[in-house]
Amino acid sequence: MLKLMHSAQINKLPKSKMEIVVSLPEADFVAFTKSALEEIAKDAEMEGFRKGAAPKELVRQRVGEQKILERAANLAIENIYPQIVAENKIEPLGYPEVDIIKLVPNNPFEFRATVSVFPQIKLADYKAIAAKTIAKEVEVTPEEIKRLKMEKQRHEQEHAREDLINRIAASSEFELPEVLVASETEKMIRELKEKTPNMLHMSFEDYLKKLNKTEKELEQEIFAQNYQKIGNYLILEEIAKVEKIEPSQEDIAAAIKRVSEDHEGEGLDSDRLKEYYGSVVKTEKVFELLESLFGKK
Repeated sequence: MLKLMHSAQINKLPKSKMEIVVSLPEADFVAFTKSALEEIAKDAEMEGFRKGAAPKELVRQRVGEQKILERAANLAIENIYPQIVAENKIEPLGYPEVDIIKLVPNNPFEFRATVSVFPQIKLADYKAIAAKTIAKEVEVTPEEIKRLKMEKQRHEQEHAREDLINRIAASSEFELPEVLVASETEKMIRELKEKTPNMLHMSFEDYLKKLNKTEKELEQEIFAQNYQKIGNYLILEEIAKVEKIEPSQEDIAAAIKRVSEDHEGEGLDSDRLKEYYGSVVKTEKVFELLESLFGKK
C-alpha cells in the first residue's frame, strides 16, 4: 500500500455517521493513472497484437482517458481510505458510500466517503442513578417461601435491572447507528416469515391479520424494540469499559460447565460458548456493581 501525501477533512454527521472528504495532489494521482493504464493494457485485445502486448499509448487512445481515470480513482480510493481510517482511529460499520468530487486530467483527485461508525457514548452518572434506586424486599407468605421466593426474587431482579439500564440509557448521550438496528430488524422479520408457518400453523399474512398490523407497522414496532435493546447493550459495554470489568477465565468456565451439564452430548461449539458466556458474565458483573450502589427501603 502506497503512503501518500493526501489531505483529509473529517466531519461528524448525525446518527453516528462520518463524512471524509479527501484531496490527493495531482503528482500522487499520476501513479494511479499509470497503474490503471497497465491493468487495462494487460487485458486489452487489439488487432495485430497478442492480448496484453499492445503499446500503452495505443491502448490509451482506444479506451479513452475517462475509463483510465475512473479505474485510477478506484485504485486511489482502495489505497487511501484504509489509511485514513487507521490514521484517525475510525471504527467503521460496513462499507462507505463514495462520491467522486473531482476527476479531471492534470488536477488533484477529490472524493467523499460517508460511513456509519460506532457511536461515541457520553455516559450519564450511572452511579448516582443506581444510588437512587430502591431495592424492594420480596414479600411472601410462609407457604410460598419454598416454592416461590427465589422465583419472585429473580423476576423482581430482572424487572429492576431492565428499568435501571433503561433509565441510564435515557440519561446518557449517544447516537445509535441505525444500520445496526435496521440489520437486526430485517433479520427478525425474515425469520418470522420463515418460521411462522411451522410454529404457528398459519401464513405470515394471516399472522399479521391476527395482530391487526401491516408488515410495515410490525417492522416499526420491532425496530423500536431493537433500538432500545441495542442501545442498552452498548451502555452496558461502555460501563464495563469505564469500570475495567472483564470476566475471568474461571467465571467463564463455571458458566460453560453449568450449561454443558444441561446439554450433555449436543456438540456445543466451545469457542462460541466462551464468547457468549464471556459477555453474559461481564453483563452480570456490571449489574452487580450497579446493585451494590442501590439504596435500601
